[in-house]
Amino acid sequence: MILNRRKIKHVSQEEIAYDLGLIIPKKEAHFFAKVRMGKKPVAGYGTQVGKKNYSINNYFLKNKIKLKEKYFFIDKISGIQKFLIEKLRKNNDIMVCFNNKKLYGNGDYGHVSLIKGIQNDNVILMDPEKGKRKVKLLKLINAAKLHGIKRRGGFWIISGK
Repeated sequence: MILNRRKIKHVSQEEIAYDLGLIIPKKEAHFFAKVRMGKKPVAGYGTQVGKKNYSINNYFLKNKIKLKEKYFFIDKISGIQKFLIEKLRKNNDIMVCFNNKKLYGNGDYGHVSLIKGIQNDNVILMDPEKGKRKVKLLKLINAAKLHGIKRRGGFWIISGK
């Protein structure tokens, strides 16, 4: 979604996921053309962007995309609503990584969505899987905290170089 919004040519979502270290259980392999299977990582199945060789910045560098990603854990930000509004006003993209069960009530795993906007105490999330959702900021903060710093719960700010 970020690359599309910024009109940056790119490969398929599946190929991007592979470059970001996607790892899945063997029983899910039939859904993918090219995939890694293996033991469940600390952060759970999915991409492994916390590892340098699979990082978003490494992906940008490798593909000559003039963007950079910076990670912020919730506890390191004072005034989260103001922080998010300021980042959006500067034409940044904000992804948020959170515990899906804490936010949506099912699926005890990490999930990432794009923040589209802020309205009062609500955050508008965009997600290819779940569509457009409006959630309470406090509930999103708690879901990101629960996912934790080791699993990169929090905000991933994507900006131009």
